Amino acid sequence: MKSVYSPNLQVFNESQLKKLHKIIDTPALLIIEDRLDRNILQMQTLADENYSWLRPHIKTHKSADIAHRQIILGASGITTAKLSEAEIMYEAGVDDIFIANQITHPLKINRLIILHSQCRVIIGIDNEQQIELLRPAFQKTIKPLEVRIEIDSGFSRCGIKDNKALLNLAQKIMAEPWLLLEGIFTHAGQVYSASTETEVAKIGEAEAKAVELAHTFLHKKGIEVQTVSVGSTPTAKYSVRNDAVNEIRPGNYVFYDGIQLTLGSARAESCSLFVLATVISQPQKDQIVIDAGSKALGLDRGAHSMQLLTGYGTPVNIRATIERLSEEHGILKLDQAQIVELGSPVIILPNHACSVANLFEKYYLINEHLEMEMINISARKKSQ
Repeated sequence: MKSVYSPNLQVFNESQLKKLHKIIDTPALLIIEDRLDRNILQMQTLADENYSWLRPHIKTHKSADIAHRQIILGASGITTAKLSEAEIMYEAGVDDIFIANQITHPLKINRLIILHSQCRVIIGIDNEQQIELLRPAFQKTIKPLEVRIEIDSGFSRCGIKDNKALLNLAQKIMAEPWLLLEGIFTHAGQVYSASTETEVAKIGEAEAKAVELAHTFLHKKGIEVQTVSVGSTPTAKYSVRNDAVNEIRPGNYVFYDGIQLTLGSARAESCSLFVLATVISQPQKDQIVIDAGSKALGLDRGAHSMQLLTGYGTPVNIRATIERLSEEHGILKLDQAQIVELGSPVIILPNHACSVANLFEKYYLINEHLEMEMINISARKKSQ
């Protein structure tokens, strides 16, 4: 297991941290605004330089405010994991949405047709049975429902695995006037089990190759699609280099986190999301307890059963390991025995920003002058 501590994680000096701590109740979720904006701009630049659209996944930040920042800087639209997230984003003024998921529940299909009538919405598909489930609601619509066929690029989750199934599904979609085959997409989620940057690069290249081969195969069969889409923060800089790829869908890049540091996807000074906590007890000279437990920090220590990280987050202003979490308590082992002032602040880099953001109601956006703005996490807990 790895520690991701680095002096470059430091975002505030002791005086600044104490000043913020006096006016922010804890546990709280902080965003460093200049880092956030720099991350957004860098990913947009990567997409632009490689002649690709950037359609960021909002499941990381779940915030309409941040989604609008991404769109203002050039994003073509957004990606969501859930229909409920898409509904929230539309209500906030976002009108070009890809739901990178399959929708089969009848109640969701009824909601989808309403959203479809209000804005541009694209959904994923990987099985002809989904066509039959969608048919009763959509077959009489004037505007076709746009769909993208999901390609399995090695994650073994959803997605088409062979050309025969791909051609069969594409032809069935094209035979329906109420459907429009807009593109193909994939997600190389297996990258989160990588142990080296070289392995990350190989997975990113393979991710792009999978959709390139699918795109070429469809073209040879006389089937053209507009979008060839890949998605993941670690693989984006590798997969986007493939000329067949014309859209990337990273999400975590706005914040980065401990997992991204272990994968080599970011430098410490790019991390923009932190949990602010308070020391509430010191049972021993080498142990302190903070008011942030599993309901603030989550339980991730890696991804997909790979425990990559030491502890449940990385303390930034004190050298310690978060060894245990209760629901509302974090137990930290100090690197060196010392007396710690009760009521003092501890700032922590989360292991996994996406799951931590979903635990809070709002962000505290902090600019370089320590001015603060509260931002609602508008799609938090939207899992339907």
